[in-house]
Amino acid sequence: MIRRVAAGAAAGLVLAAGIASPAAAHGIGGRRDLPVPLWQFLYAASFALIISFLLLRVSWASPRLARAAAGRRLGTIADKSGRVLEVLVRLVGLGLFALTISAAWFGDTNANNNIAPVMIYIALWVGLQLLSLLLGDVWAWLSPYDTIALGIDRLRRNRGAAPRPAPAPTDASLVWSHWPAVLGILGFVWLELCYHSPAEPRVLAVLGTAYSVIVVAMAARHGRGWLRTGEAFAVLFGFIAQMAPLHRDGAGHVRLRMPFAGLADFVPRRGSVALVAAMLGGTAFDGVQRTQWWADIQGDAVGWERTTIATVGLVWVIAVVGVAYTMAARASARITGDDRRAAAARFVHSLVPIVVGYSIAHYFSLLITEGQALYPLFSNPYGKNWDLFGTVGYVIDLDPLAPRNIAWVQVLAIVGGHVAGVVVAHDRAVEDHPHRDATRGQLPMLVVMIAFTLLGLTLLLKG
Repeated sequence: MIRRVAAGAAAGLVLAAGIASPAAAHGIGGRRDLPVPLWQFLYAASFALIISFLLLRVSWASPRLARAAAGRRLGTIADKSGRVLEVLVRLVGLGLFALTISAAWFGDTNANNNIAPVMIYIALWVGLQLLSLLLGDVWAWLSPYDTIALGIDRLRRNRGAAPRPAPAPTDASLVWSHWPAVLGILGFVWLELCYHSPAEPRVLAVLGTAYSVIVVAMAARHGRGWLRTGEAFAVLFGFIAQMAPLHRDGAGHVRLRMPFAGLADFVPRRGSVALVAAMLGGTAFDGVQRTQWWADIQGDAVGWERTTIATVGLVWVIAVVGVAYTMAARASARITGDDRRAAAARFVHSLVPIVVGYSIAHYFSLLITEGQALYPLFSNPYGKNWDLFGTVGYVIDLDPLAPRNIAWVQVLAIVGGHVAGVVVAHDRAVEDHPHRDATRGQLPMLVVMIAFTLLGLTLLLKG
């Protein structure tokens, strides 16, 4: 059954890419280089979602992802290797954190000669999303905050005090559920997309240091477990990691499972819907900013005037995305007789593949180009005319960014993310209701998925 749905989805994706022909990458090359009839893209993408939904209706009558979520253990060697790797990754994480913060404070004020902007906007924001999708919760080891909190816990044990436990899924006390993470994600998205000088190293130094102090203080006050619910990157990357084929169970064993199956174990908290809406809306607003329509709105505004206009636009787009999804979830609940107030949280995990699909489509070309800038910058991280590793003269290679390659990645990422979202939502629906009722209840969600797909492709093609 799963293979049948996957085959149908793949056929739709191939059709979407084949009918539409290539479009240029977001941020690299202009879409005008290859004029493409927009209606063909939209028609093919809609077909991919509809055919996937129909296949699910006839072949997916009972939940399957929960059974596949545990996966199979890879063995003792993998577990032991993981423990050794964890120590190395934690040391690397602390080193990169120190390098990034020190470069932001003391390096060249020209962003092009300072490693901090590339580490934050490319390696962290884009690169860690992809690593989390492929390798699981990498940030759990790489996070300097988790390593510092681990050290604090050990100090407490040495003094005879028990470390504070991780908050339970229903704990809504001082932990505030996911709302601290929502504020962190909104702040980062605002800095990246709205602030008039987002790459200025000293700005990154002040905000990065302030964020780090707050996070470490919260972890020290509420325990290391707070990071998994309140630290913005831990929560975001943790969401994405649940789609990865690799994961560690509660006992620390490394296991292999079907991709996306881990979303069946997703535990929503207060603020989970807002966090996913912030990610989706932020990526959508990045596309809006690249349209002529938005250029006309901003006009000649600069500085804080430009920042204010962009802030209003960001809030507006996030609100539209959040309201559209919430209304669809409540409409589904009305059909199936569920609690409408809880419906949005119950299915929010189905938006996580869409978040990743949007991020790949919008930022992968940036990762390939600007990510290469790390080669020379590691040799000269502070802009002091060093050449520590002999890589300062490295020239960025643009060959992988041929328009055809870009088009395939963009189309497959956006449509594939939505197809995965349809599958995940359907699996949750048949977990709650008989197949017939579950399928009828998913129609409003399908409409919103199609709308999000068309919006994403339109922004990529017309921007």
